[in-house]
Amino acid sequence: MLQKNKLINLLLIIIVIGLLTGCFLREDEGVLSLHFIDVGQGDSILIKTPNDKTLLIDGGEPSAGKNVTSYLRKNKVKKIDILIATHPHADHIGGLVDVVNNFPIDKFYMPKKAHTSKTYEKLLQTVKDNNLKVTAATNDIVVELDEDIILYFLGPMKDYGDNLNMWSVILKMDYKDKSFLFTGDLEYLGEKDLIQEYPRSFLQAQVLKVGHHGSNTSTCGEFLEVVNPKVAVISAGSNNPYGHPHQEVLEGLTKFPVAIYRTDKQGTIVIKSDGHRIWSHLEPYFY
Repeated sequence: MLQKNKLINLLLIIIVIGLLTGCFLREDEGVLSLHFIDVGQGDSILIKTPNDKTLLIDGGEPSAGKNVTSYLRKNKVKKIDILIATHPHADHIGGLVDVVNNFPIDKFYMPKKAHTSKTYEKLLQTVKDNNLKVTAATNDIVVELDEDIILYFLGPMKDYGDNLNMWSVILKMDYKDKSFLFTGDLEYLGEKDLIQEYPRSFLQAQVLKVGHHGSNTSTCGEFLEVVNPKVAVISAGSNNPYGHPHQEVLEGLTKFPVAIYRTDKQGTIVIKSDGHRIWSHLEPYFY
């Protein structure tokens, strides 16, 4: 009995020392988390860094705005350090109206491509009403988001005329040993431009946000070979009218040793990394 009490006391001492010295870390301490929010047929990605810096890429359709703001609050987001609207289509920028109205934002990036839709005009008016400045997203911007976390804006690379998908902001994020690539709705031509513009080794990324919701307009074989992802996330709506993700894209992905995640089948996807490992609360989806 005496021996048992000694062991209990020893354990209590170890726990107290651990609490005082910080030896027992929180689950998310030192961890980067990427939240591919289920906004139906659209994109919205929340990124939280180990030091609570926040990056939001897109906000889904206008109808998704309340869900996005609710998700941000649920995840204890009080302000957004960087907000990115990848391109002017409604399924990417619509929900940002609610975001801009509900959160302070330090920096807001959009491509320098105007659109005449009511959704785009409403976002611009909301930005103006909140005295928020918009910075043009160009492929020469580099931002240190947090310690060991660097953001590289890779696109848009040139004037793509009226093809709004091609104007997508392309973002590469490096965290220690790992890289993450976000491609908006970029199509084949833009993927090939990326391959020509940047060293192939630089484009490699362990996590790829699959372009254009898994449409067969994007994610060509050569691009996949260059990026060589280990994790691919597809953001699409369940039973969407476009048939996304397309079968040929899924088949192309399965030619690689890649774990596929889909918001249309699994809901919101959360990917985490400590800069050396990558993991998720969900198992990959096999179609």
